[in-house]
This record gives sequence, structure tokens and C-alpha cells, in this order.
Amino acid sequence: MAAANAIRKLEDYEEVGLIGYPCDGDYIAVVGASRRQEWLLGGELCGLNGAVIADQAAALPRYYPQGCRLVLATIRKEWVVRIRSYDVSTNLWSDLST
Repeated sequence: MAAANAIRKLEDYEEVGLIGYPCDGDYIAVVGASRRQEWLLGGELCGLNGAVIADQAAALPRYYPQGCRLVLATIRKEWVVRIRSYDVSTNLWSDLST
């Protein structure tokens, strides 16, 4: 996530796509292919109904456009404050700003 976009307000369509919103917390979500603009294309609040992150990731729909990727987005109020990307080669989460 570019430094300029590190903290930004959620777009209306992003709010609609996040199951469990408006709760603050981490959401397992999918973002588009563009590194410049990390728009959330849908996701779910982590721990919703007692689910662990791995279970939620496995249950995400597979119909997102080619090039999309799995992220962990931290939401506070109406703001995206952090996005971490999952690297399948290392099985680690990392900030997109690094």
C-alpha cells in the first residue's frame, strides 16, 4: 500500500462488500490487481462466528477477477489503517507499504 494511501477513508462500495462492517477490526478481504489503489472488493470480519482466519480465507468465493489477491485489512471507524498481503510462497503476512 503506497504511503499516500496508508490511511484512507473507506469507499461506500467497500463498506457494502465487508461482511461484519461497521465493526472495527481485521477483515480478511480481496483487493484488485493495482498496487497503486488497494480497493477492497469484499471480505469478512475476522473471527466472525468464531471462525479462524485460515477457515475464512478458504471459504472466500473464487470468482474475483484474475490478478486479485488475499489481504488482511485493519479497519477503524470508517478508515482503512493497514493492509497486509499474504505471500503463498512464504506463508507470511506482510504490510503492503514495505
